[in-house]
Amino acid sequence: MKKRLVNALITVLVMSVFFATPVMAVPESDNVAELEEQKNEMENQAASVQQQLVGLLLQYDALQQDIENQKERVSQAQTELQTAEQKEKDQYEAMKKRIKYIYEAGDSSFLETLISAESFSDLVNKAEYIQNVHSYDREQLKEYVKVKEEVKERKAELEAGQADMEQMSADMGRQQTELQGTLDSMKSQIADFDTQLEAARAEASAQLTQLTEATENMVASAEGQDSSGGQASGGGNNGGTSQPSGGNGGGGGTSKPSTGGGNNKPSGGGSTSTPGNASLGQQIASRACQYVGNPYKYGGTSLTNGADCSGFVMSVHALFGISTPRDSWGQLAGGKAVSYSDMLPGDVIVYSNHVAIYIGGNQIVHASNSAPYPAGGIKISSPPNYRTVLGVRRYW
Repeated sequence: MKKRLVNALITVLVMSVFFATPVMAVPESDNVAELEEQKNEMENQAASVQQQLVGLLLQYDALQQDIENQKERVSQAQTELQTAEQKEKDQYEAMKKRIKYIYEAGDSSFLETLISAESFSDLVNKAEYIQNVHSYDREQLKEYVKVKEEVKERKAELEAGQADMEQMSADMGRQQTELQGTLDSMKSQIADFDTQLEAARAEASAQLTQLTEATENMVASAEGQDSSGGQASGGGNNGGTSQPSGGNGGGGGTSKPSTGGGNNKPSGGGSTSTPGNASLGQQIASRACQYVGNPYKYGGTSLTNGADCSGFVMSVHALFGISTPRDSWGQLAGGKAVSYSDMLPGDVIVYSNHVAIYIGGNQIVHASNSAPYPAGGIKISSPPNYRTVLGVRRYW
């Protein structure tokens, strides 16, 4: 009897284990759902990081392209400078020889030229000819000196721009390294990671190609717009102080613009209608020009004591009660997208890690770099597409 009781107890215990097993499966199902949710979150996060990588690669590649173009311009400016210096030297030597011939080789030669005149009219003509020769020499010398100085200024401007872009390239490289580290940490958790990374590179390359093609026609577009739209004009080029009639780019922010849509790209088409508040944009452009000559300061926002490019844009807009993001990435994402052909004074032009304010007349005003003015600081430059334009934004 006792033996039967023991066997019955054993049977009950065994059966209880079998029946308990389905009950144990409930928390396992919860764990699976939780893990699936975590996986989805990881995939969404990876997609977001990939999108950021597209934007970063786009800006980085555009910057590298701009640097190469800038190197070519500096080399061309150096050649033009050498040519201008030689012309100035040759003209100066020629003028010295003429002076020596006329004034040192003998006033008699000068007098003989006048005495040989066959009539009073001939005398007047020869006297005027001699005077014109001297005036021609002086004017030519002045012209060549002017050309030499202009080319020197251009070379200094281009070298400063190249140094500025090289610094931004180094900054961009560090940002790319940080983002790449984030992607690497997710690589083992996303099966098609390499495929997604290649897709990001391809998308960035395609966007850069579109931007480059659009940029090539920007000067002609702006010139046509200015001639028909009555935009502000200014005489200064690359550091002038002309006024419109009427980190390195950005410090500190981490916001990233969306790169998925086409509204970040300048366009050659679009409406030519002028908004009703265009005068406000003109006021912004005019006010910005009042600070030309003031220093550049990385991370700064002072219009008088020093600002970087995005700090300058932000502070100028703030004078009109307009809020803009603090960094160039954010300024590309904010505001209203405007095509290049519809750009008006007061609009913000965004480059790779740099921003400027369009003032009309095919010119921009911007906090350029830390070099002393006019090579650096807050200055006026032209043309607006001296670098690849990533977008134009309107905040007014």
